[in-house]
Amino acid sequence: MEQPTTKDFYIHLHQGNFQAALDLANDLQLDKDLVYKAQWSKQREERGPLLQLRDVDHLKLISDSIYVVGQCLDVCVNDPEVQEEIINSGQARISELTDPILKNLTAEPLQQDTLSEKEKTLLRTRYYLLKYSDRLKTCTKIWPSLRSSLSTSYQQPSQKVMTNDSSFANVYSQFRDSNLIALAIEFARSENNTALDAIFLHHGKEILPHRLFILSQIPETSDPSRFDLPHVTHAQEDLWLEEPWRGKEQDPVEAAWLQALIQLNIQEEIDYTSRLQKNIESTDYPASSKVIADWYLDRAYAADKIGLSNNALEMIRYAQVMGVTGIEDKVSDYEWLCKYIYVTEADKMDADTEEDKLITLDTFRQLSAYKVLEGLLSKTDSQTISTDLQNLALPWIEYCKRRGLAGKEDDEHGSAEYLLYKWLLDPEIVDHHLDWCCSVMEKSKPTEVLEDRIIKDDLELSRLILSIVYFTDGEMQYLIRLFECLPIFSELEEENDAKDSPTMADLMPYTNTPFDLFVKLQTVDASGLTQMMDTLQTQLGSAEILARYHAAIPLRWYLQEQSIESQRQLCIRMSSQAAGGVESGGAQFDRDDDWRELLDDMIRLNGDGESIFGKLDTKEIFEIFFSSLLRCGRFKLAKELILGSQKMLDINKAEKLVIDAEREFYDNATSGNMRSGSMKQAWECLKTLPPTTEIKKELNLIEATHSLIYEYGVQDRPGISLMPIQIRQSKNRLELIAKLINWKRDMYKHPAQVLELVQKLGYGDDLLAKVKALAMLASAALVEEDYMESYKLCQLTVEAARSTQRTAGKSRSYYEQINQSAWQICFNLGKLETFEDENRRLDVLSMAMALSPPENIHDVLTVWRKLDEKKPDQIALAHLSADNYGDSQQGGKSWQGLLQTATKQWSLGELLAGGEHSRKGNEGSKRKRDILRDAVGGWLF
Repeated sequence: MEQPTTKDFYIHLHQGNFQAALDLANDLQLDKDLVYKAQWSKQREERGPLLQLRDVDHLKLISDSIYVVGQCLDVCVNDPEVQEEIINSGQARISELTDPILKNLTAEPLQQDTLSEKEKTLLRTRYYLLKYSDRLKTCTKIWPSLRSSLSTSYQQPSQKVMTNDSSFANVYSQFRDSNLIALAIEFARSENNTALDAIFLHHGKEILPHRLFILSQIPETSDPSRFDLPHVTHAQEDLWLEEPWRGKEQDPVEAAWLQALIQLNIQEEIDYTSRLQKNIESTDYPASSKVIADWYLDRAYAADKIGLSNNALEMIRYAQVMGVTGIEDKVSDYEWLCKYIYVTEADKMDADTEEDKLITLDTFRQLSAYKVLEGLLSKTDSQTISTDLQNLALPWIEYCKRRGLAGKEDDEHGSAEYLLYKWLLDPEIVDHHLDWCCSVMEKSKPTEVLEDRIIKDDLELSRLILSIVYFTDGEMQYLIRLFECLPIFSELEEENDAKDSPTMADLMPYTNTPFDLFVKLQTVDASGLTQMMDTLQTQLGSAEILARYHAAIPLRWYLQEQSIESQRQLCIRMSSQAAGGVESGGAQFDRDDDWRELLDDMIRLNGDGESIFGKLDTKEIFEIFFSSLLRCGRFKLAKELILGSQKMLDINKAEKLVIDAEREFYDNATSGNMRSGSMKQAWECLKTLPPTTEIKKELNLIEATHSLIYEYGVQDRPGISLMPIQIRQSKNRLELIAKLINWKRDMYKHPAQVLELVQKLGYGDDLLAKVKALAMLASAALVEEDYMESYKLCQLTVEAARSTQRTAGKSRSYYEQINQSAWQICFNLGKLETFEDENRRLDVLSMAMALSPPENIHDVLTVWRKLDEKKPDQIALAHLSADNYGDSQQGGKSWQGLLQTATKQWSLGELLAGGEHSRKGNEGSKRKRDILRDAVGGWLF
């Protein structure tokens, strides 16, 4: 059998048969390190970061310490325990190599410059292994869950400084050689407080000089309580807790002088270190309390600058917890800033630009104290006003007093309390939120405990209430509530010049706002204020009466000299509001006692000439009252008060008031029915008094209106009803009779009813109206071809005309109009040939001749002669009539009348002939009735 050779050894070594190679090395007395190194290299290549403890045992078998140390520096595995074992192995080997060197350096310091490069390298290796050992422990503490099987879901945000491979080997390989300061900055920015605390705790010597800069990199949005921030005791910063992994004793190789000796001068690393030191500030350790306080303030300011005022406040408060003193004012500043922003947040959302929305401490300080107060109370309401003043306004005022913020820009006096007074007296508050003022004053009443009162000064309380009530138009209930809050100054000093104190009437003309009046009232003492409050009580009594009848007026009205017309208008308003108006029927007061009370109140407001109706006579107040009473429809009570045992009004004046009220009812009526609605009220209103002449006229008009509109249904135009007010406003009411006759064709058969309507329409016994009405009826009968009825109506017309008795005041033309109406209708009937009763025709023609004027007698005689051809025995009368008048009487007017009559006769001739003329042109289509209309004339139809 052949002896093994060196070649066989290398073959086994190359093929990985390490045990065989190791046996051959023993037999051949070869260096076994070759086997151990090959085996280690293969295991490292195959397993990489998954090396186990048994693999490290093979590394320990290698006797080449330089090789082992090199491997320990280079290898990174996923298992922290294996990694620690590797580093420990390297430290054991390097200690053997470097201890003699360090011993010589310590014993002979002068030999430092004689170190060889190899010795320097060994010392540097010792330093690196020490650093790697410390970094391994820190890395394991920061990422305790990282193992070989660790998934990426465990990676923290701070690991972005590492590789994307989240295995422990990769994390550790980067962490061990990274700059701790840069890592700490990155941990601060990523809010990894665990990593940051671990670095400060275990690497404090390197990190603490830059602690403040590192901590300033924590985002302003972070909760400061999550991080270990500087503590202060008395005037100096507290020492940070430090726990180096190897205790406080340094290894000799870590000495500064030795580090400077063995350090490699790599330009890239030098440049990086230089840039880092240039950009990172360092702070003395430990620092003074002022430095720490300034750091906290800077952090708060940085948060506030980007709109995080809450975070700024939290930082300042945390500084106090950390022992920082002397920043109490800053805390107050940020507290008020946060309150202001919180309340006005909705308003900021409506701002146009981002700058307008951002309120920082600097911009907040630029606001006036009053502007801040407005903002703090901008969201208050009637339910929270008192609480908001107690919790926001009053503390803000105290803060302004303490800091001296209330100055001339806020009020004339520079007093912090005036901030609240000015806000309460703002016209917007006084005009639209009087209930707020009531709530505030009720919380300031002298009966309240002084500490709980909002307005604690009684004099200022009086001035505030007086300023509010005399400038508001608010409801009476609020004025009463305010008055009840006024203090009583029981112990007043007797002053000789009390009478010289200005009154409210003296001050009001010189004020434009409630606050102006409040300032003016500062010159009035308790005595003067008491007089004003007494006057206010009297005025409130009158105002309460007016408010009861919905006629309230501002209290400042009482301070002005009012004219009699102004008082009259207010009295009318008071009475009218109580009546509720014509249409509502006085819904305001349904009981007579209410009206009697109204009258008593109106008299009370006269006050024997001293009250607000003092310039009005009592009788005029009665008239105003009764006018409203009638317009409200309280006729029974009005009759009782007017005609009762205690008559309050002259009957003539009462008549005028009744008629005025009735006409208002009448004119507002939408129906002519006198048995309902406003027309019925108009009728009943007139019944309040005995029927005088004027009242009878109004009653007749109502009855006529009822007949025309309701009974006969007369229309103004086809499809449009006639309104009562049209009847009253009609200048010629006979036109209404014409509308009636035209509307109802058989109305001519009822002359008595028509004449009664004429009388009730206001004509009374006017003969001209009667004659015209009868003439219209006769014409209507003629048109309807009821000749006998027309004949009878002509007789009635002539009888009425001939019964004329000359009365004083009637002109000649008046009687001429009567005769004209009578003879014209008689002539129209007499000349109508279709009326076959010649005797009656001659009769009406004779009546026409008896009444016609001389210029028209020839027209009548012409018809008479034509008819007389059939009646020869009547010719003498015709000649007689002609001789009586003579040719001299027939001038130009006679010819004109004959021409007009000829025109009408032409139409009648057409009708009677029924032949040639009726068949010519368009006239052939006319009915006989239409031709009769043309013959009679258009004055009726």
